[in-house]
Amino acid sequence: MKMKTLSATVLAAALAAGTAHAQQAWVEVDDNVIVQPFNVDADTVEDWNVYSPAGAEIGDVEEVIGADAQSPTALVVDFDDNAGFGDRDDVIVPLDQFTWQDNRLVLNADAAAISSMPVWDD
Repeated sequence: MKMKTLSATVLAAALAAGTAHAQQAWVEVDDNVIVQPFNVDADTVEDWNVYSPAGAEIGDVEEVIGADAQSPTALVVDFDDNAGFGDRDDVIVPLDQFTWQDNRLVLNADAAAISSMPVWDD
């Protein structure tokens, strides 16, 4: 009986992991889709630089992505080599990690948080 319980537990964990992985499918958002909370289209956001809360430029937005082409949920960011985030390119950063301050896109996540974020594989 113990073996059946363990097998069921392992199977349930594997299925849950598969489901979680399937939810991580990303697609590029259409250029004309409005990206909230910035209230501008994706094409405009893809030209923005990214800044630290202290005002230093730390990278730039490469893509706006989401679960489908109409639902932006994250930005793909290329970090500058000297920005303190390592030489990381195409990092998927959720939209809730950004704010719009002083006409700048500000990243509110630290280097440790960024190091655990996935990379966009287009």
